[in-house]
Amino acid sequence: MIVIVSEHGAKIGKEGRRLYISYPAAEKATNYIPAINLEQLVIEAKATLTSGAIELLTAYGIPVLFFRRGKPVGVMHSFAAHGTVKIRRAQILANTSSKGAKFVISNLKGAMENKVNLLKRVMRSRKIATEKVVELKKKIKRLEEQRKKDYREYTEEPVKSNREQIFAIEGNATETYFSALKLLIDEKFQFKGRNRRPPKDPINSLLSYGYAILTLKVLAGVIIAGMEPFAGFLHTDRSGKPSFVLDLMEEFRQPVVDKLILKLEGRGIIAQEDFEEKNQMCKIKEEPKKTFLTELYKVFETTMTNSKTGEMKTIEQHIIQQARKAGKFFMGEKEEYEPFIAK
Repeated sequence: MIVIVSEHGAKIGKEGRRLYISYPAAEKATNYIPAINLEQLVIEAKATLTSGAIELLTAYGIPVLFFRRGKPVGVMHSFAAHGTVKIRRAQILANTSSKGAKFVISNLKGAMENKVNLLKRVMRSRKIATEKVVELKKKIKRLEEQRKKDYREYTEEPVKSNREQIFAIEGNATETYFSALKLLIDEKFQFKGRNRRPPKDPINSLLSYGYAILTLKVLAGVIIAGMEPFAGFLHTDRSGKPSFVLDLMEEFRQPVVDKLILKLEGRGIIAQEDFEEKNQMCKIKEEPKKTFLTELYKVFETTMTNSKTGEMKTIEQHIIQQARKAGKFFMGEKEEYEPFIAK
């Protein structure tokens, strides 16, 4: 069960092994949730979280995600079993050698392949006007050409030596992908490409919300694998920015979030009227949001095959596995880093 607190003034406390949520309005009944039934707590309003509630949440390993105006501002999670300090040292040292650059290029190529695979799959499954199909094929071909390019010149030095050039590669691939995605999505959703801070249309609203949940899941996986969430490679170091998490999640954006949004949009499960505009930001309403979160959590529990390795695991397991693969690569136990490619 996912619980969303979106009413200002709510109080979240503990009663035995239950979490309770009380509201300032006297006519609104207090909600009691057994901790064993709770998967995640999402707080989107100014609320009070008691020390007892924090103890209960951490005891059951329940993560808490804090949002403000649709943007994630913090994550609270219990301490997990960490790997040895040697892995973290190797990860940090990789930023000063060619290993970090090799990881980034493999990671980006994997993300590009997942973009191409999703676009091809949706193009085959939908009825699309001929002129759009022609344009879509051109964009897919461009993405494939970008992925197949030889980027070895960027893998011979530390990432910082070529960060701007690598960012340009990532930026060009992302721009090509979203311009292709625009051709697949019904025009009534007014999707013209990726925008955020704040998202201005329903699809971007779902993308931002979905990526925020994915960030939480990747953060948990990185911690379980014993890696350092804040020591990234492509994404630069900044206080409070989980750079390595943002690097690793590039491989999972399309197979997890984008694929689900296209499914919900294509089947009419999410509609234009499920959204509203508040403070110049497009927001999904409460009930449709619950539907989206329920479906998203089903994806994390779904078994998927890594087409590169043939491994069949749930998405959550794949995330942990990829973090561990990165650690083994940084430690010198693997000659190269193999990204996650959804079959």
